[in-house]
Amino acid sequence: MVVLVRRTVARNPERLQQEMEEVFRALLPARPRFPSQTRGAWRPPLEVYETERELVIIAEIAGVSESDLTIIADSEMVTIRGYRTDPQSGTQRRYREIGIPYGEFAADIFLPFPVDLDAVHAEYNNGLLRIELPRVRARTIVPKRTHAPAVADGQE
Repeated sequence: MVVLVRRTVARNPERLQQEMEEVFRALLPARPRFPSQTRGAWRPPLEVYETERELVIIAEIAGVSESDLTIIADSEMVTIRGYRTDPQSGTQRRYREIGIPYGEFAADIFLPFPVDLDAVHAEYNNGLLRIELPRVRARTIVPKRTHAPAVADGQE
């Protein structure tokens, strides 16, 4: 659908910007929120990939103390939660650019296959959290015979 609006009056460029942002917001689907994410929590940048042996999650969370970090893994998802403290909180300042989120963060990553929860390994080094979730190894199940096959008369 195309909507044309003709105006004879000069438009305020700031108002035009606001209207364009409203149109784009209306066109974009709303982001789903999961129950484990609290309101106002930011989501750290993630890389999630799989290999033949495992699923690997890497989260960029520089400036977070290990004591402020929680990782919960169950059979369906991995939840990463934590809190990054603003080192300059309480000081008056005027921002020229702002792009580093502080406060509570959370991320839910759904598992695409069963993992061995007893063998999960997590390491936090130089601001990167790496979580390795090994795949559950396939098992071969051999059915047992309940009785010996019948032997035909005269054959052994």
